[in-house]
Amino acid sequence: MRDANLKNLGPIGVLWIALLTQAACGSQESATASAVAVDRTTQALTIGQLASVNGTYGALCRARAGAWSVAIATGATLDHTALSVVLNDSACVLTMTSLHTDTGDILAMPAIMLTASYQATPSAFGSPAAFYANAKLNAVNFAANFQVNIIFSNDSSLATMDNIASLATVVATATAAGSVPAPNYTLDVSGLSVITDASNIVQTVSGAAILTTGSVPGQQYLVVSAVGPLGPYPYTYAAIDTAFKAGTPTSISSTILAAQFVLVGGDLTTPQVRTVIVANAASGFVSYEAFKITFHPDPAL
Repeated sequence: MRDANLKNLGPIGVLWIALLTQAACGSQESATASAVAVDRTTQALTIGQLASVNGTYGALCRARAGAWSVAIATGATLDHTALSVVLNDSACVLTMTSLHTDTGDILAMPAIMLTASYQATPSAFGSPAAFYANAKLNAVNFAANFQVNIIFSNDSSLATMDNIASLATVVATATAAGSVPAPNYTLDVSGLSVITDASNIVQTVSGAAILTTGSVPGQQYLVVSAVGPLGPYPYTYAAIDTAFKAGTPTSISSTILAAQFVLVGGDLTTPQVRTVIVANAASGFVSYEAFKITFHPDPAL
């Protein structure tokens, strides 16, 4: 009877039914995900490198359920099906549950609900915590392919804020000569504003870093804009002394203008290192405090 009905429809009718059937059974367009991780560590992590991120779909996600994965490292083997969301499914909520590293899958405590902003407090990974991480989406309407942005560090305070100025991390080294104590300043870089384009090339800088005197003041400082003269961190006295004497020091000041870091035109795809050296000279000896500042790319781009 079915065949007879199809014959009565003729070739145009049969084609029309076939097209309707194909439309009813066709797959929906999807927005696919990629992931970018920004390293804010101040020391090597025991877990090695991040390979991929894992998570789960929310109950309101259309045609999606269960676990998903996104590669961070090129060629990483995924634990689950690659993350994608039905195009324009803005009701879909994604949660990041773990990060897969060289040593295995490490759970986020707590899991991170992915929104357009970083969480106020980063999650710990491992027990005890091997590192801390935070995450967000570059877009939550899923109108196009999207990105999972991750920042991680051994220091929880470095995985919290969402602006490029806060992505400058600082570590300090003090070296003394003779009986002259090393200066003991603190350096606050939160007042620096560094603006990049979509390729992470620095376009403009403004603001200033603040040097606050401790119990031992210095008389001069120098900003070193290249890594080479200082060698690997932690810096030795000889390396700091050589770099300081090779430059043109400035009388000590509480502010270091952004322009002195010589960042405009630099490519932050590879984090850029600058070093501020403070000198305390007396009795023929010079002691130093050196601040290594690493400028990272903005994961929102």
